[in-house]
Amino acid sequence: MAVVDLFSNNFITIDIGFRYIKIVQVKKSKNNVLSVLNYGIGDTPKGCIKNGAIKDKDAVVAEISRVLREHNINSKEAKIVMSGTNIISRVIMIDKVPESEVDKKIWEEIRDTIPVDMNSNRIDYKLLGETVVDGQKKIKVFVTVVSKKIIDNYINILNQLKLKPIAVDIPSNSVSKFFKLDIDTGHDLKKPLNPRHDNNTCIVFDLGSETTIINILKDKTPEFNRVILKGSSKIDEEIIKELDLQPHEYHKAELYKKMYGLSTILTPCNEYLCSKAAMRVMDSIIKDIKMCIDFYLTRCNGEHPSKIFLIGGGSQMKGIEEYFEENLGLPAYRINVAKIGGLEFSPSLDKDRLNYLVNALGVAL
Repeated sequence: MAVVDLFSNNFITIDIGFRYIKIVQVKKSKNNVLSVLNYGIGDTPKGCIKNGAIKDKDAVVAEISRVLREHNINSKEAKIVMSGTNIISRVIMIDKVPESEVDKKIWEEIRDTIPVDMNSNRIDYKLLGETVVDGQKKIKVFVTVVSKKIIDNYINILNQLKLKPIAVDIPSNSVSKFFKLDIDTGHDLKKPLNPRHDNNTCIVFDLGSETTIINILKDKTPEFNRVILKGSSKIDEEIIKELDLQPHEYHKAELYKKMYGLSTILTPCNEYLCSKAAMRVMDSIIKDIKMCIDFYLTRCNGEHPSKIFLIGGGSQMKGIEEYFEENLGLPAYRINVAKIGGLEFSPSLDKDRLNYLVNALGVAL
């Protein structure tokens, strides 16, 4: 859902998350290979983002400027990814009608089923194809709604940075564009699949600090999107309680989370206590995830996914792949963006944190 998307072969992309701001400088070649020239990751100023809206633009602009300066990232044009919690996404069904009547029918259904002000929001839709519901042919449509004020907010940030805005995009779209690339998970992709679910539908879980974003892609096209308002920062809070740490020791809790993750150790020690805390949070998140998948299957006439991809900072936790496989019964893969076909990286780049950049890379494509 780009506000504008003018061709430019050298630009930067910005992904403003709740915890981190990710900035990537890229160049597109004539053969559509995306070269990553440079990148930097900064800290999102605390309390600056609420429900997807940026409340303190000056603080965000100052942090972006710092990252650009310290990492020597230079460009005059930029694309930016919006935060996911302010975006409404719905799958709607319309009766199969002649092609000339489809657009009119979709807008009638949007007005009837999505109670938003049509003038103050940007509304886009994408046809997902035909399906059958209760014996009747239907057309399935993916609809996104974003406040125009919030879009303008993101554009204003680029203007304050003296960057020419060339696109504003939403996470579900940037993720789907990323997964159109040739994905190499670092595995042989031959983990046994459930024979009932052998298809081209996958789930991408973006495990952020404050949210868990669910994207279901069918044939690399977004079919379903939900935001769960729980993220890996909840694990930090539980570790603080479990170990009786002081509030100022928050970074210690975050370190333990990364170090121990979802360990299966049973001997009482810090690793056991931290993993137990992490498991409590993940069990709560997985319960919400199962409800979302059930909704997609039953209410959106969806196809059961065959595999899981894990992105975001939370995907780096020890044991995360095994946890999702055990709870959802599907093979799970962490993404190593350094091994994606169609992407090239400057040899000097530190590749340890590239997994944080999926949205910033997706919006560039």
